[in-house]
Amino acid sequence: MKRTVWVYALALMTASIPALAQVPDPDDTLFITATIPYLGEYASGSAYVYLGASHPALTNPVLIIEGFDIDNTMGWEYLYEAMNQEGMIESLITRGFDAVVLDFTDATDYIQRNSFVAIELINHMNSVIQPYASIAVVGASMGGLVGRYALAYMEHNGMAHNVRTFISFDAPHKGANIPLGIQYWVKFFSGQSADADALLQSLMRPAPRQMLVYYFTDPPESAASCDTLLTELMADMAAVGDYPALPRKVAVANGSGYMTGQGFSPGEQIILYEYSSLLVDIIGNVWAVPDGGGQIIFDGALDLIWPFPDDYLQVYVSGTKPYDNAPGGTRGSMAQMDSTEAPYGDVIALYDDHCFIPAVSALDIDTGDLFYDIAGDPDLLAHTPFDTVYFPVENQVHITITAESAPWFISELERGLYASAPAGGGAGAAVLLRQNSPNPFAYSTAVRFSLPEAAHVNLEVYDVAGRCVATLLDADLAAGGARVVWDGRDSCGRSVAAGIYFMRLSAMGETRSIKTLLLR
Repeated sequence: MKRTVWVYALALMTASIPALAQVPDPDDTLFITATIPYLGEYASGSAYVYLGASHPALTNPVLIIEGFDIDNTMGWEYLYEAMNQEGMIESLITRGFDAVVLDFTDATDYIQRNSFVAIELINHMNSVIQPYASIAVVGASMGGLVGRYALAYMEHNGMAHNVRTFISFDAPHKGANIPLGIQYWVKFFSGQSADADALLQSLMRPAPRQMLVYYFTDPPESAASCDTLLTELMADMAAVGDYPALPRKVAVANGSGYMTGQGFSPGEQIILYEYSSLLVDIIGNVWAVPDGGGQIIFDGALDLIWPFPDDYLQVYVSGTKPYDNAPGGTRGSMAQMDSTEAPYGDVIALYDDHCFIPAVSALDIDTGDLFYDIAGDPDLLAHTPFDTVYFPVENQVHITITAESAPWFISELERGLYASAPAGGGAGAAVLLRQNSPNPFAYSTAVRFSLPEAAHVNLEVYDVAGRCVATLLDADLAAGGARVVWDGRDSCGRSVAAGIYFMRLSAMGETRSIKTLLLR
């Protein structure tokens, strides 16, 4: 008898996207190879460019960074559908945005290595757009970690990214979750099925190990923990400043902000599979991790006809947090197992979905409580590195865009886009303040602006506490362009501390401001 055991769909760790509709062809495809290595190797990817309405070339880019692709099969069509829910990409195109979708050659590789592909693409976009234009970055799922590290790395190393907005879309900033019992289920049956083994090999690639809060071990250990690669990733994040300082930082969660769980209790059985006959006895039962106490999470047995040896495995854990049933963007892993035909008996999903990206992870809330009352926090933004956050009432499937969230995405992408551009669309219609360059800077930086007519101009530098540290200009100027240099000193000539500063221009009853980062 062949010892064959099924495995559920390989889409275990990817988003659930509806069937492909008619997808437009991209206007261009850029092939990007990083120029910065990670652990001695260079990553690469493809960037699909879909130009905005009436744009002959890249003008107003929104960089969309793909998430985890377990078998690297998601190309332009899949990624377009993933982000065009509720027609969002098409809405962006009609509003004059250009969509640039980054698809990694190997999305299971190290997050840091793929971040250097994103950096290369950002540098390329800045080389072709107009000097006054800026970039928005959306990182979906794992792409949020890639974008976060890429932008923070650029700022830390004095590389100008020119990104005005960074949107993290249900990204695992505090880790992602695949029920630990399911991981052991895959490991247990991997010797019986080529498909199960292929899934196990994918699970052992760097990116899953960098994201999963609990990761299987061989042999199993009762003290569940993450892989060392997750710890190393967080250390690398901290080494470059943890988050970028210059862009407006936005976090979107698919998990409930109202403490709504997944419909089952910690430690409850989530998969039932038991089959017995004269020739074979098979067990593959899975339980959710408990909340603090100790219990079994996997019970497996393969008792087959001679001459095959029997195989048994029971996994007990203790001291875990209730990740499987916590509020969060969901994955239908148990439902996928249930819907896959087994050669013996039937897998029964006692519950369909589990928490994949905890809501507190997507929003990076400063708490260890997975059931934290996000909606009830009166000072929520003081407990997250993000400038604003979005979360739904009920849990949603991971990377779901809804009729409620789509307009919110668009409004955030448009926010700040025209803050420094001429009002009304006419040349010289208003005061124009351009982003300073270089930015970040260590010694000096130049800021340019233009006036439609003669006016009195005041240009000041403020710190994050709102204190004016330097007045760069206070004078009457003629119409036209001007350039002012700041050498990183205050009004008394003393060097100011490294950090974030705001340059504020006041003229003709209007005020414009830009954010800059001073390095020391």
